Amino acid sequence: MTTFLVFAGSLMVLIGLHEAGHFFMAKAFRVYVKEFAIGFGPKLFSFQGNETKYSLRLIPFGGYVKMAGEDRLEDDDSIPHDRTLTSKRPYARALISLAGPLANLLLAFAITLIVTWSHAFPILQVAEVVPDSPAATVLQFGDRILEMGGHRILLRDDITAVVEASAGAPIDILVERAGDQLETIIDPEYVEDEHRFVVGAYFFSTAYTNEILALGPSSPLALAGLQPGDRITAVNGLPTETAVAVQLAADAALPASDLVLTVVRDVVFDIAVPVVEITLADLFTDTTFADLGTFTRHARLGEGIVLASEQFVDYILALADVIRSVFAGQVAAGDVFTGPVGVAKILGEGIRVSSAYFFTLLAFLSLNFGLINLVPFPALDGSRVAFALVEWVRGKPISPQREGIIHAIGFLILIGFMILITYKDIATLFR
Repeated sequence: MTTFLVFAGSLMVLIGLHEAGHFFMAKAFRVYVKEFAIGFGPKLFSFQGNETKYSLRLIPFGGYVKMAGEDRLEDDDSIPHDRTLTSKRPYARALISLAGPLANLLLAFAITLIVTWSHAFPILQVAEVVPDSPAATVLQFGDRILEMGGHRILLRDDITAVVEASAGAPIDILVERAGDQLETIIDPEYVEDEHRFVVGAYFFSTAYTNEILALGPSSPLALAGLQPGDRITAVNGLPTETAVAVQLAADAALPASDLVLTVVRDVVFDIAVPVVEITLADLFTDTTFADLGTFTRHARLGEGIVLASEQFVDYILALADVIRSVFAGQVAAGDVFTGPVGVAKILGEGIRVSSAYFFTLLAFLSLNFGLINLVPFPALDGSRVAFALVEWVRGKPISPQREGIIHAIGFLILIGFMILITYKDIATLFR
């Protein structure tokens, strides 16, 4: 029941806003709107406004704004000709058609922006400092990075961008250390092998110490005799003060027959860990190191807009990649597209994960809905824009009969495709 209610509510929002885009743009051009409907089929509820009848219908997979003159074969003398859709210039009709998809795109961006503002971003911490690097004399394990180069740091990519943009010039850094805020300067160095500037530090949302917090009983370290509470202070004689240092030293030593770990329990002792045919991931399986905690903050107004814009563009690029893969034959269309049943399942699972995850899914669905409707396929808004542009270029409209037939064929194809996708979704549920 929860899945159904979430799905129905989400559809009403997506479809209602889409149709509202058409409705308000039509009103802006003084087009007479006969009915504003969410859904198809029998009416569940309706009321009459000054001009427009507003209705909620049984089948929620769509909606419509019925405008006077939308059917050019229709002849209604009760409505002045200048209030009909056909009386409007091509650019006006194109804008009315575009308004629905654009409303969905705006909704997608607005949701993304709100999710971004509400998200608690972990403050990046120094998880390890590379010896003899620019950071070695400036940063310390556990430092919280607040600003670099005058920019607040919210993501690890922010640090990368500031360092690369510096081109080796000194960078001002504001850190929090032991409760105090400290300003310092770091000089990035250029690494020839990697073709980039670096500062020589690892930045994570949590800084892990060299103390083992938990061990699975079948993990290689547990089998070798290590216990929770042990601190690994060296690997093959190389000092390790952090979890990152432990893993880096182990990675450098592998492959090997064994690793010699210097461990502090009640006393200091060495222990050999067999590592024949063991990868780094295998070595630290079911191993948790103690950490300094996680600290968060929220994006400011301008930061949220920038981050949301970047996320919005990423959504579009991801959708473009999927479509490109389908047309290239790399991915089957049936594996990518989903119908109402599949969408309901996704939204139901999303609301159970978290509200932020659900709204992120809703933003992506709204984006999909908007972009798909911009495709110039018959019966979609994009095709109506295309017909208006053709009329503008030709200087005269396409015949109403021909346009009506084209849209009818397109509608039937879309309905058939929807039935096939829905059948696939239902079949998937019973596998």
